[in-house]
Amino acid sequence: MMTKDFKDLLRAFNAHAVQYLIIGGHAFSVHAEPRTTKDLDLFIRSDPENARAAFRALAQFGAPLQDLTEADFIDGTTFQIGTPPNRIDILQRIDGITFDEAWPNRIVGDIDGEVPAPVISRGDLIRNKLASGREQDLLDVKVLRAVEKAVKNVVRKNQEP
Repeated sequence: MMTKDFKDLLRAFNAHAVQYLIIGGHAFSVHAEPRTTKDLDLFIRSDPENARAAFRALAQFGAPLQDLTEADFIDGTTFQIGTPPNRIDILQRIDGITFDEAWPNRIVGDIDGEVPAPVISRGDLIRNKLASGREQDLLDVKVLRAVEKAVKNVVRKNQEP
């Protein structure tokens, strides 16, 4: 379950047509099984138009933007808002995959039955977690692959005469 603040930010991003993907622990929860996580990781497209949209959405959300400009959302900087367990990480680059590679493969998650939001695909999440190589990410990959295998088996069974 996502906090109200997280959902409010997703609503602001949606209202301003920000191109973003939920990644990290919340994406894992969408694709595999619910898990507690200390933050919300958002991967945003790094271009001038999306930077303007993200800056406006963050201003609407009430994020502390006093030392930032729209240009900061184009240069690859990672931003953190808040503190765990309510921290929001806004990333312009992630390991193993570019935004332009991941965007066409996204799924739309229904966050807590309240907020539609783009989520990195299972395959691209696996690619990202393998590239990062952290212990927790490698454990997540095992679970994600098991889910992927189970889904394929169900599809195969449903296609049998």
